Amino acid sequence: MKNYLGRPHIPDNEEERLAKLKSYYVLDAYEQSGTFQHVAIMAARIFEVPMAFVNFVDEQNILIKASVGFNEVSEVKREVGLCSLAILKDEVTVFENAKREPRFLTNPLVHGEFGLEFYAGAPLKTTDGFNIGVIAIADKKPREFSKDEEQLLAGLAACIIDELEERQALLASC
Repeated sequence: MKNYLGRPHIPDNEEERLAKLKSYYVLDAYEQSGTFQHVAIMAARIFEVPMAFVNFVDEQNILIKASVGFNEVSEVKREVGLCSLAILKDEVTVFENAKREPRFLTNPLVHGEFGLEFYAGAPLKTTDGFNIGVIAIADKKPREFSKDEEQLLAGLAACIIDELEERQALLASC
């Protein structure tokens, strides 16, 4: 797998993280509707950006389960997508101007036709500590992103995890 991200993008707890991701049954079951889509729409409006996504990161791909402004795409290769970096840490990942980041010099999402410049992604961290995905916002122009905005994006990530946990509890009770 070619790495366009300029650094390793596989967490140390990858096997356990993938098992946890699979336990939520979101890889095939969710369509671009419902709570995830509502949260993506809210993120785009709150932050006034043209793109917002709710993504889950599996072994090979970043699976887009809800999106605004990126609707024709259902997955992106993990070695290209910036969400692969966002799951590596517990804080919000921000690139205010990705084109100025040396690690992205060969990244086709940044320097290719797509032209991504701004990216902010909050990890979807499960209650037992696994970052299984990301809620992200993006723009084709650079912008600043404050600590208050980071906290707001992290709050939207918490809403998504709450939805997943409630859904999992409901499935377990059936």
